[in-house]
Amino acid sequence: MTHLLRLFATALTFFTRLPFARWSYADAACLASAAPLFPLVGAVVAAVVIAVALVANLCLPASVVPWCALAAGIVVTGAFHEDGLSDTADGLGGGWTLERKLEIMKDSRIGSYGAVALCIVLGGKYVALATLPPAGLLAALWTGHVLARWSVLPLAAGLPYVRAGTPANKPVADGIGLRHAVVGSFITAALVLPLGRVAWCAAVGSALVVALAALYYRRQLGGITGDTLGAANQVVELACYLIFAGATRWT
Repeated sequence: MTHLLRLFATALTFFTRLPFARWSYADAACLASAAPLFPLVGAVVAAVVIAVALVANLCLPASVVPWCALAAGIVVTGAFHEDGLSDTADGLGGGWTLERKLEIMKDSRIGSYGAVALCIVLGGKYVALATLPPAGLLAALWTGHVLARWSVLPLAAGLPYVRAGTPANKPVADGIGLRHAVVGSFITAALVLPLGRVAWCAAVGSALVVALAALYYRRQLGGITGDTLGAANQVVELACYLIFAGATRWT
């Protein structure tokens, strides 16, 4: 395999449960080198989710199709980003000092803030997707998954990693720089913008969410952790679906 394909396999192995580990690099620094390809990982996840949605649409009521799509995304990723969302909500909601926030976020147990955050975000995704016609649903799934993976790049490039020591995520977060974010943004634009004006609005909305998340994380933690990147991923995906749902009201 070429170096580029092995980097892509590395990114897929990190972000999904898809069986690409045998072709990936084991070095965490290689994952940082693969950062511009993160939006392509979102495209692969979206392709799987869309395939499930299309099959479900053939044999199930329309109201069940969004649920199938969401469940497929969770299975493919192993609830990787949802776990980050719940840990972030617990830590930022329940901790009063930086040390306590990071300690809570590291705890594998889920608390009330995490449970509520999951219910709000997953419920919001379903409700937004359920309002969309089939074509809009597929476009929203594609756009949401691609932009959600893109959100890692500007946050990791612009904010320091705040956990002490050398946890597994630190080489990745520290290794992502402005060049990775710029190249990844061009790839994201190529994947999303051809879908039209609603996708453009979703891209702008995602950028706004990322900017607000950066300000919030800097104020709360002074930077990012792996969990906060997962939380931003989920909120960006939700924002995309809400923008697509809102567009149906005005067209």
